[in-house]
Amino acid sequence: MTARANKVVLICLALLFCPFYWAIADSERPEQSEIVYPRGVESCRVCHQTIFDAFIQTAHFKTSTRAGASSITGDGKGAFSDGRNILRTRTADIYFKMERRGADFYQTAVDSSKNRSWTERFDVVIGSGRKGQSYLYWRDGLLFQLPVSYLTGIEEWINSPGYVDGQINFERVIQPRCLECHAASFKLEMAGGKPRYSSDYELGITCAKCHGDGNQHVAYQSSHPTEKGAEKEGKHILNPARFPRDRQLDNCALCHSGAWDPRKPPFSYRPGQRLDEYAPAGAGEADPGADVHSNQIALLRQSKCFRASPAMSCSTCHSVHQQERDLVGHAQKCLSCHQSAQKGAQEVVQCKVAAKIGPQMMNYCVDCHMPNRKSSLIRINAPGEQFAPEYRSHAIGVYRQIAEAALHAIQGKRD
Repeated sequence: MTARANKVVLICLALLFCPFYWAIADSERPEQSEIVYPRGVESCRVCHQTIFDAFIQTAHFKTSTRAGASSITGDGKGAFSDGRNILRTRTADIYFKMERRGADFYQTAVDSSKNRSWTERFDVVIGSGRKGQSYLYWRDGLLFQLPVSYLTGIEEWINSPGYVDGQINFERVIQPRCLECHAASFKLEMAGGKPRYSSDYELGITCAKCHGDGNQHVAYQSSHPTEKGAEKEGKHILNPARFPRDRQLDNCALCHSGAWDPRKPPFSYRPGQRLDEYAPAGAGEADPGADVHSNQIALLRQSKCFRASPAMSCSTCHSVHQQERDLVGHAQKCLSCHQSAQKGAQEVVQCKVAAKIGPQMMNYCVDCHMPNRKSSLIRINAPGEQFAPEYRSHAIGVYRQIAEAALHAIQGKRD
C-alpha cells in the first residue's frame, strides 16, 4: 500500500492507542430517547412535506442516527437471537456477544481463558444498513467505534474495518472529520482541559448540509405565507442546482472525494464555497487511481462521459431527495444521451453497441459501465480470511471483460 493510501486509512480510521483496561467505564453519555427528526429538518417539513417524506428514506438521511430497534438493521433480521449473536475469532478463547436488553443494545468482548469481559452500549448507528452498519459508543464526551459491525449482504456480524481479528480493543476514537460526512453537525469543545463533543449535535445528513442554514429562510417565509410553495423562488436559502457545475461538485466532494485532513475546522465548509479553500490541494480532482470507497468525484471527473459533457454533475444521475435503488431507472438516464433516434425512415443508433447487444441489454448500462469494484483501502478481518467490500465505481468507461460476460449471459438466456 502506498504512503498516501496509508495516510488515508489512518485519517479515516482515526486510530487512538489508549491504555488497555477491562473495567466498564462509567461512560458519560447523552440520554437516549425516541428517534426524533433534527430541528432543521422539522422546519423544512412544514412547507416541503412531499420532499421530506421521500428524503427521510434516503441513505443520506439515515447515514447516522441514535441506536434503537428501528435503526439497527440486524435487530429485525434475528442477529441478536441466540446462536446468531456471537462473533467467533481466530483466538479460540476470545469472542464477542451482541445482546438486546430491553430498549438498549450491547456488545461484550469475552476472554474466557482469563474470565474477563468488556461491555459497551450501542449509542450511535453509522450507515443506513443497505450495505452494512458500524456502531459508536459514548465515553467521557467522545465517540468511539465498537469493534463489531454488521454486514447486510451476508447478514452476519464482522470485525469492524481496521480492527484486528482475535484481539479485544474498544479504543478507536471517532474524529470530527469522520463525523462531518456522517452527520449534520458536531462541535468539539474543551471541558476541564479535555476535548469533548458538545451535546448540541445533529445526526444524519440534513437539508442544511446542501442548502445552508435555513433559519432566516424559515423566518421570512413564515412572515410571507403567500410566497410559500414550490413555484416561488425561496429567499435566504441556497439552491445547489443553480450553482456553477464546479461548485455543485464541490458540494458533493466534501464527503465523496476520499479521506483527507481539512485545512479549516470540520463543519466549517458552507454550500457554494470552493472546496480548495477548505480541503488540501487535489481533493476531488480527476484521479484514475482513486479508490471506489468514498472517492466517487475523482473517478467521475476522469470519465469520458464527464469530460465530454460540460453540464454533467452528480445531480444529472442522482436525486438526493429520494431513495434510488433501481439500476434500470439509472440506465434510462444514460439513454437520455446514448439512445437511438429517428432520422426520417432510418434509425440512427447513437449508442454504437445497441444493435449488437439488443434492446433488453440497454437496461444494464450501469452494471457494464459502472461495475462494482473491491475497495483497496477497506479491509474486513474475519476468522481465517481477509476480504474487501465492493462499491459502485463512478469511473464510467468500457470494461470489456465485464461487458462480454454480460453479453454471453444475455445470449445464453435467448438460446
